[in-house]
Amino acid sequence: MSEPSFLAGRFLPHRILPGWLGERQAARLLAFSLAAEARFTPTKLADHGTGRLDAVVRQSSVLKDLGAFAGPLRKKALALQDGLETAFDMAHTPANSTQMEVVAHGDGAFYRPHTDTYTGDEYTPGGRRRLTMVYYLHRQPRRFTGGRLRLFDLSGEQSIEIEPTHDSLLVFPSSARHEVEAISCPDGAFGDSRFAVNIWLCG
Repeated sequence: MSEPSFLAGRFLPHRILPGWLGERQAARLLAFSLAAEARFTPTKLADHGTGRLDAVVRQSSVLKDLGAFAGPLRKKALALQDGLETAFDMAHTPANSTQMEVVAHGDGAFYRPHTDTYTGDEYTPGGRRRLTMVYYLHRQPRRFTGGRLRLFDLSGEQSIEIEPTHDSLLVFPSSARHEVEAISCPDGAFGDSRFAVNIWLCG
């Protein structure tokens, strides 16, 4: 039997901010996402500067254009940066870019263990992801099960499971290994999916 890793149980930090946008703005953003159903496309993985589909690793759909929501969300996310870097014991680095998308996880969708540092299908040099922010929203009452985000410890042996609670923001260093648990949404309606706005502060 192998000895347990000394990294077991050592997790990178994370924070959960409930009610991040508030009821009114959350409802507006969800309505925008539902109305944009036809513009969602299958999510891709990075592949030497291009994107490729890989249904074994990731199944979901994505919307890259957040329209009028993009600017306010970016500003609100950047306002958290200094405090989060201090809390996470990270060097203060000015954000040279941000990346943002809405992802819908419907019935059977998932994302296998990965890190965000180089997984984006639009990753470009100079835009290395440092902070990952995941803002959750969904119809209420929730019409899916599963979809928890698992944050793994540094050994990959243990995990913390975080519920995708409506109008909450989860933040962690982009180097943290994590996955999205498979979703069960039996009726298959797009509007019943687990929605998340992914925001990355890069530097």
